[in-house]
Amino acid sequence: MRTLIMVWLALASCSVQAYENFIENPVAPYPAGCATIPDSQTFIYGDNLQRVYDDELTLTDASDLTNELPVNVHVYRVACADPNRSVIWIEFEIPAFLNPDNTFYLTPEVHAFIDGQDITMRLTGEPNTWGSATEPDGFGHVIGGYQEFSNGTELTWIYVLDNLSLYATFSDPDLFMSPAQYNDSFELDILTLNSTWTIEIPSTFDSLNPNPRLPLSGRLSGNWVVGGVPDQGFVIAISELTNSLDPLMFLSWYTYDNDGKLLWLTGAAQFEIGDTHITIPIELVTNGQFLGSKKADREVVGSVIITSNDCNDLSFHYELNDINLGSGDEKLQRVFSLETAGYVCRDLEARIDAN
Repeated sequence: MRTLIMVWLALASCSVQAYENFIENPVAPYPAGCATIPDSQTFIYGDNLQRVYDDELTLTDASDLTNELPVNVHVYRVACADPNRSVIWIEFEIPAFLNPDNTFYLTPEVHAFIDGQDITMRLTGEPNTWGSATEPDGFGHVIGGYQEFSNGTELTWIYVLDNLSLYATFSDPDLFMSPAQYNDSFELDILTLNSTWTIEIPSTFDSLNPNPRLPLSGRLSGNWVVGGVPDQGFVIAISELTNSLDPLMFLSWYTYDNDGKLLWLTGAAQFEIGDTHITIPIELVTNGQFLGSKKADREVVGSVIITSNDCNDLSFHYELNDINLGSGDEKLQRVFSLETAGYVCRDLEARIDAN
C-alpha cells in the first residue's frame, strides 16, 4: 500500500481514537509497550510467563441474572522487557459443551487487596489506554475483550488487569495500584452478582526474566541516527491503532545519493502487537512543491527491516539496490528521549523515584 494512503489512514484514525492511542494512561501499573498476549509471548520468547490460575468458576448469565454459568479462567503474568515488570492477563473461555454463540456473561468486577486495602481494578481490552473498557458500572457490560476468537466449539476473551481510568465513576486517586504493588504478590477477587472468587497472584520478582527485546510500540517514536554519520537521520512515528486496525510504523529517512544530492525516503507498514521487527517498503519522494498543493512523485525503490532491541537501540537492515545504494546493516541510536505521560525507557514508578 502506498505510503501516502497508510499515513492518511493513521491520521484519519486520530480523530476518533486520540485518547486511546496517543495519550498513555499515566496510572497504568505496567510500562507502555508491554502487553504481549500469552500465546504470542510463548511463541516469541519461550515460556517466559507464569501460569497463575487455571480452573473453572461461574459468572452471571446475561440473560438470567439469577443463573450462574461455568467458565474456564486462565490467569497469566507475562514478562516485559523492563526488569521486574510484567502484565497480568485474565482469559475467560466458554466450555465446549455450551453454545458459544448464544452464551453471554456479565463482566465481573475485579478487586485487588493489598495490606487490607481494597483497590478497585478494571479488565481492559486495550492496554495503556484511558478507555472505560470494563469499568465496574454495576455489571452492565456483556463480556467481550481485546482478543475474541472461536474454534467452532469454544469462545474466548482475554483482558489485561489494569487500574481504573482517571475518569471512572469509582476512581479514587489514592487507590491506584503502583507498579511495585502490581508486580508483588496480592489477592485478587473476581465478583459476580452472586459469588466471589479469590485468586492469589504471585510476585513477578525473581520468577520472570526480562524479555530480551522490547516489542514495537510508541516508545520507539522519535529521532534516530547512525553513529558517526553526520547531517542525516530518521524520524520514526508509531501509531498504536486498536480495534480492527493493527499498529502502524511510519519512517522518514533523510540522506544522500552517491552524488551527494539530498534524498527523501519514506515508508509505512502495519505490525501485530508483540512483534519485535517489521519490514517496510521504501519509497523515493521527488518533484514536490514548496508549500504547494501539488503531490510529490513516489516510487518504491527498496525496503528496510527494523528490529527493536531496547528503547534506545534499533537494528536496521536496508536494501536499496534499485537506486544503487546497495544493502547493509546498521545500528540506530536515539537522538533524544521522547517522553509520553512519563514513559520513555522507564515506567511510571521509576520516573517518580527519579523526581
